[in-house]
Amino acid sequence: MTALRLGLLGVATFVYVTFELLPVGLIGDIAEDLDVSQGRVGLLVSGYAVVAGLCTIPGVRLVARWPRARAVQGALAVLLVAAVVATVATSYAAMVLSRVLAALTHGILWSLVAPAAASLVPRERAGMATAAVFGGATAASVVGSPLATFVGEATDWRVAAGGLAALVALTLVGLVLTLPAEPSTPAPSVAADPLDQAGSERGLGRLLGPAAGPLVVLYALAVVVVSAHFTSFTYVAPIARRALDGVDVPLLLAGFGVAGAAATLVVGRVLDVRPVGTTVTAVAAMLVGTAGLAAALGLGAGSSVLVGLVLFAAVAVWGAAFAAIGPCYQAGVMRLAGDRVDTASAVYVTCFQVGIATGSGLGALLVGIDVEVLPVVSASACAVALALTLLRRDVYAPRTTVGTRA
Repeated sequence: MTALRLGLLGVATFVYVTFELLPVGLIGDIAEDLDVSQGRVGLLVSGYAVVAGLCTIPGVRLVARWPRARAVQGALAVLLVAAVVATVATSYAAMVLSRVLAALTHGILWSLVAPAAASLVPRERAGMATAAVFGGATAASVVGSPLATFVGEATDWRVAAGGLAALVALTLVGLVLTLPAEPSTPAPSVAADPLDQAGSERGLGRLLGPAAGPLVVLYALAVVVVSAHFTSFTYVAPIARRALDGVDVPLLLAGFGVAGAAATLVVGRVLDVRPVGTTVTAVAAMLVGTAGLAAALGLGAGSSVLVGLVLFAAVAVWGAAFAAIGPCYQAGVMRLAGDRVDTASAVYVTCFQVGIATGSGLGALLVGIDVEVLPVVSASACAVALALTLLRRDVYAPRTTVGTRA
């Protein structure tokens, strides 16, 4: 039963990520159909992130006394409504409404799904459970995003949204039937509602406890890396087409996702044992992947075979790296946060959304200048993140074994 519950929580992250990224592969189709620019469609991604970031902590506070299972189920119910709205949307305004609805509860699901998964297994297996749930997000890259792009290009992007709505409904039913109504372990951080306590004693130290300093470092690194990713990923379709005319974008996205799935399997096995080395490797791979993407664009006038090899290799490395980074950061938050895990996770999700909004928003500004600028900016940000990660390796290690398990 534990495996089934973890699997369903993974599917929940799968449908949320697939919906969040729906405009990415279909950015041109949606823009043409709704008679808006690709930049405005890109803003559906950054706008989603802004709303999600603003609503995460208030949302988690609102459901603080709910069983985690019920909060996750409620978030999926709102996502179902949002997917239905997207399915019948005939205007840009309707798409904005759909995105806002899903973003309202995005942070609730992502703040609670990892702690909910960890509560189903022994403490020493929390990293494995986290990686399993994040595997759903990776599967969204392997299957969800490429399949949605393929279906949308072959038929209509609304058909892709409708299929996603059906899957959300099935997932919701499965979680209602199988997930316990009460968390397996109490959540002192929620029960005590430190978000209320923070009002009387200000500061992150009061909100996050004694690990506030290392957590802030981890949050800042997450913002930089996620910004770097979404600066280019939001516009991966036009970038790829600039690098290689006629490129199969669904196949490229599938390669991104397959590499990510493989990385998730590896991370699930090594993260609990070598958290520092795993995180450093993931950030370094992000730098290699985004730099490779920039190189593919630079080879545009050369052999199409060479460009294709560089492009697909870079995207695969990039996909593996980004899939690994999510579990690394989330596991780091849970190791540091102690009994304030729900609150710390809520702040992390907010920072993740800040990164998405920053990256996709920056991409929207730069894409009008030249798409070739995007991966250069992404690689530069990854270089900064790698330097900071190497300087503060301590924030990823278990607090009792810093410096001994790399």
